[in-house]
Order: sequence, then C-alpha cells, then structure tokens
Amino acid sequence: MDGRRLRWLVVGGLILGGVGCTRNTNPPGFAPPTPPQQSKSLFGGGQQVAAAPTPGMGPTGGGIPVEAAPPRRPGQKGLLPDTETEFANTHVQVALGDPPPPNKDEMLDMARHRYQRALKQDPKHKGALLGTARMYVKTGEREKAAEAFKKYVDVHPKDAAVHHEAAMACARFQDWTGATRWCEAALQLDPENRAYRKTLGFCQARAGRWDEAFTTMCRVMPEAQARYNMAAVLLHTNNPDACRAQLQLALQADPQHAAARDFIAELDETHPTNPAAAPNPIQTVGGTAP
Repeated sequence: MDGRRLRWLVVGGLILGGVGCTRNTNPPGFAPPTPPQQSKSLFGGGQQVAAAPTPGMGPTGGGIPVEAAPPRRPGQKGLLPDTETEFANTHVQVALGDPPPPNKDEMLDMARHRYQRALKQDPKHKGALLGTARMYVKTGEREKAAEAFKKYVDVHPKDAAVHHEAAMACARFQDWTGATRWCEAALQLDPENRAYRKTLGFCQARAGRWDEAFTTMCRVMPEAQARYNMAAVLLHTNNPDACRAQLQLALQADPQHAAARDFIAELDETHPTNPAAAPNPIQTVGGTAP
C-alpha cells in the first residue's frame, strides 16, 4: 500500500468530508466516519435503526415513500415516541438520498414534526433528540444542530459518545475550537478512550495548537506516527515545508516508517524544497525540541 493511500486511511477517516483536500497529491482532509446507529450515537435515533413499517406513497412524492402508520390501539392518541422516531429517521434517510426525491423538503418537514411529536410525549427521548441533531447536521443548519446537541447533553450529561460526535459535527462545520472543547468534554467522561484522544489531536492541530496536538497524539501512538499525522495536517493547511520537516523527524524516530518515506518522495515531486521555508511550527514533544 503506497503512502498516499495510507494517508487516506490514517487521516481521511477521522473527521469530515466538508474539509477534504481536493488535490490528489495532498493528504486528504478529514472525512466523517459513518455515524453509528446505536443508542449512544449523536446523529441517529435513540435505538438501532430498524426497518421502518412499510410506507405508503405520498400525494406529491412521485412514487417516493412518505408514510403509512401502523394500526392504533383503542384509545391511543398518536404513535409511540419510538415509532415516531423510526418514521422520522426513515424520512430523513430518503429525503437526503442520492438523487434526492422531488418531495425532499416535504419529507424533512415531516421528519421534524415527528421528532417534535416524540419529544412532546417524552422530552428526554434519546432517539428523537439525536435524530433531530443529525438531521440538522446533514442539512447544514449549524446553529440548530448546536442547539439540538445541547438539549441532549442537558438531559443526558454522562454520554461521552454524544460529546465526541458533537465534536465531529463541529469539525464538519470547520469549528475547530468547538470541536476541541467537545473532545475534551468526552475525555473527561472517558479518559482512556483512544479514539477520542486521537480526534482531539487532529482538532487541536486544525485549530493551530500544534504543540498541544502533537503531545496529545503521542499519548496514543508512536512519535513517528504522530509526526506523520501532523505532517498530513500541515500539508492540508498549505505548509509543505513544515510538513517535510515533520516527515524527516518521523524517519529519525523510526527509519522503517515506510509511509513517511513515501510521503516525502511524493512531496519532493509536488512541493520542491523552499530555501526560505518558515520555521517548523511544532517545537516540542516530551520536553525535547526537535
């Protein structure tokens, strides 16, 4: 596996598609992981998303499923919160499909109303709270998404996974300061979580907190790999000379780090050395200056 493809795996899966690098010769930006579907997922329902009841056909959907409610029990007013949430999740999934259906906006409105009906019955319903947050992230409504995350953590403050996924949402909107804070909150709840700490390191780097980012990464990976990751971020932020410096230090730490060696070779072709290069922004790790 060559260095370019490895960087896709190491760096690209961490954070968000919205900041992906568009140059084939550069390490890509962060891509959002596929959101988990379990009860502690931030962007999905409160339960694992099951197949929704067989939907009917909407009057304006052009053949797109809209809804078909299951039979109600005698005396039941409306659907149960879990059922409302399942339908809402399905509406969002179909509305944001590729290609989008002709009744996309109608289906998103239906989803929002269903989440609201579920929360009216149970204001703490995890699935409805998280489904709402996910929907707003996917539709690019940053302020509404932030509000939905806050509502969730206000009633479920111990859910570390939600704090982490809120960080991922901030990263999608390139709010690196917010992403860093959410990661730090997740680590307060789950201090040994390596994935949370790794995400924190990347977010700190994107926020320009290079030394902190490097120190954070060195807690969960060898120095050579941490320097390699920092190099990828530096190139993505248009600092190829500092990127090269980190790759050289990575090879000093581990001469067998093949990905760093391949990365340097690729960098030499695409970004020749600049004699007037800026100083390396990452100065410390473990108290030792490179």
